[in-house]
Amino acid sequence: MAQFNILTPQYGWNKRAQRYYDLSSGVFVASKNIRAALDASIVAGKKEIDNLTQKLIKSQISLADWQTQMAHTIKLQHVAAASLSVGGWAQATPAVWGRAGAELRKQYAFLQRLALQIENGKQPLNGSLVVRASMYGEAQRSAFEQSRRAEMKAGRAVEERRELHPGKTCVDCNDQAVLGWQPIGTLKRIGDSQCRMNCNCTFGYRDSQGNIL
Repeated sequence: MAQFNILTPQYGWNKRAQRYYDLSSGVFVASKNIRAALDASIVAGKKEIDNLTQKLIKSQISLADWQTQMAHTIKLQHVAAASLSVGGWAQATPAVWGRAGAELRKQYAFLQRLALQIENGKQPLNGSLVVRASMYGEAQRSAFEQSRRAEMKAGRAVEERRELHPGKTCVDCNDQAVLGWQPIGTLKRIGDSQCRMNCNCTFGYRDSQGNIL
């Protein structure tokens, strides 16, 4: 079972800036590097999910085993996302794990519904199941953004904006990006747009003085 280790001992965490920095140089780590680490974890999770789903389709594991192992994989991904969003395990507070737990309960409910649809034949064991199952891997990005958003709101950030990146976007994503800076917490969650968990957007933040965080 993949563990999805996405943090590195080369990085430290600046709590005031809410950013990683390189321990050897003291320079802040570019946000694109953090996104790359998250993307690598998502890829690892989706690979694990795909392997499990292919085994189910080929009758190599039972539906119960598939659901159990899927739940474990999803948990690993969400725990990794939560820790990455706050600078690592040492910075993860009960509030951080509480938010992660709330998100996990939602994912478990979705998974239970999917398992019931498989059991009663509403969801066939074919490529459409592979596509649906892969969305649980993509949900790690939304989990990361929501955790980071909560931390930024509790800190210095007062405004947020939707930032588009090359890849999957939709009309909702573009509409949200056009709004520019808005009070933090007012824009749609990553994953709540038409592209759902395939969304590749992130949030940007700034403080009351207009400084980008």
